[in-house]
Amino acid sequence: MPACAGQLRLLADETRLRLLHLLEREPLTVAELTEILDLGQSSISGHLAKLKQAGLVHDVAEGSAHRYRLRDDAPAGLRGAWLAARQLSLGDPAIAADLAALERHRATSGRDWVSRVAGLLHREYAPGRSWDSLAHAFAAVGRFGRCCDVGAGDGALAALLAGGSSELTCVDPSPAMVAAGRTRCTDEGLANVRWVEAGGEKLPLHDASQDTVLLLQSLQYVEDPAAVLHECGRVLVPGGRLLVLTLATHDHAEAARYGHRHKGFRDADLRAWVRPWCQRPRLTHLPPESRAPRFQTLILSADKAASSLQPPASSRGN
Repeated sequence: MPACAGQLRLLADETRLRLLHLLEREPLTVAELTEILDLGQSSISGHLAKLKQAGLVHDVAEGSAHRYRLRDDAPAGLRGAWLAARQLSLGDPAIAADLAALERHRATSGRDWVSRVAGLLHREYAPGRSWDSLAHAFAAVGRFGRCCDVGAGDGALAALLAGGSSELTCVDPSPAMVAAGRTRCTDEGLANVRWVEAGGEKLPLHDASQDTVLLLQSLQYVEDPAAVLHECGRVLVPGGRLLVLTLATHDHAEAARYGHRHKGFRDADLRAWVRPWCQRPRLTHLPPESRAPRFQTLILSADKAASSLQPPASSRGN
């Protein structure tokens, strides 16, 4: 009986009921609740503390602020009491006014957010706007045809590439990576993916058999990058495309811990290595990473011309 009486007293307070109705809609900070309810911050904080102590709400850190929200795992008796109080108070004019104020707050804060992040959106979080989701979106409209991923690793990107490929060949010299990749693709039901244990210097593919060849942060691991890029040209059909994602030349010792054989690449070297089969390679430098030591990503795109290939100049020891 004392517990029941305490729950009823907790929910008999008008301000606490107003808070619960708002927090049911969305998580809010003390500052936001203060603005919406037009009440003092100390009063809001005091009521939230009681609701939190009872186990009906909890707070989650978000930067320097804390957002309060209803608990999904609130005690059954207390949750039942709140649902009953909610039903009884839902038509109250004060609650209706609070919900209208919440809608106005949403509209204003949304406009403020858009204005605040203009020019900085690439650094800001927005729901659903992640590099992972963007990669899946672009891959969904990609048309790779017969595609070879050189240095495919454990197949983390296979699901992205398989949907746009008529056939995807994943090549990697590591037996452990190939085994992990095969398992991943089997588990995900990717029937058009095959795995081959081989190095990029000698691809187990026929001449002019691939529409697309990819090296996604794998070129820095190979022994002879010139030979690898020559092989890419050999297996590409005329008009086929090579896409290389790698690192620009650097002097960061940290690369050694990841097994890199090369400290990035110079533009001139990459152009020279694909020149025997590509007339106009395209190079793009992305901004340096924000995290130290600030590696810089380099993108090479090259379309195979109809002319024949010349033997590569070795890059061993570069």
